[in-house]
Amino acid sequence: MTQLLTLITKIGLNRMNQDLESIFYLSNRKVFIMNRKEFIEQVISSCTKTRNEIDKSVASEKTKITITVKREELELGQIQRHLNIIERAEKKKAKARSSITLTFEGYNNRSLIQHSEIREYLRRLFKIKPHMFYYLSKESNIQAILLSLLEVDTGTYGKLFADRLKGQAEFTFYGADLNSHIRKHVIPAIRYANKMKESPNAQKDLIVFLLDSIDYERLNEEL
Repeated sequence: MTQLLTLITKIGLNRMNQDLESIFYLSNRKVFIMNRKEFIEQVISSCTKTRNEIDKSVASEKTKITITVKREELELGQIQRHLNIIERAEKKKAKARSSITLTFEGYNNRSLIQHSEIREYLRRLFKIKPHMFYYLSKESNIQAILLSLLEVDTGTYGKLFADRLKGQAEFTFYGADLNSHIRKHVIPAIRYANKMKESPNAQKDLIVFLLDSIDYERLNEEL
């Protein structure tokens, strides 16, 4: 009996090790956890043109805009009303940076990832407006939106995520390369800021704002 229990324990530990390895690997590639400074430097170098100019800070008086997505709009796949609001914000340029609060009527903004209709909506929105993080406010729960954009199957883990959420990111347990995912959605926002002729310092501030909003270090700890 003792030998049998020992064998079962070894099998259990091996299975656990395999599960842990699947968390840190995606397509047999180890996920590289990049610290904040390295992340910022990499994004800035890939997005920001070298310019010798006086630093221009983003306008202090910001526009405040709220987009509330109604349930029927989600069900019917209606997005044009929201795009019209975003395009009006785009005309304000830097004044509208980080000014749009995106909410979903009847949904908890902390558990967006549980709902396939919201994930589909966000993927569609970011396909049309890949620089959307340039305009989203922290009140939009940028972390929840970022995770909802992950191209993975939630499967039975949706409930596990909901049960353990508490504002953090257990969804990283799907084994996704989170750093690549963050870069994928941060870089278009920084390139957009560059297009708006914002200074490198202003662009760096935007990266810091986004990393703070998604609780970057905590997400990496969860990996």
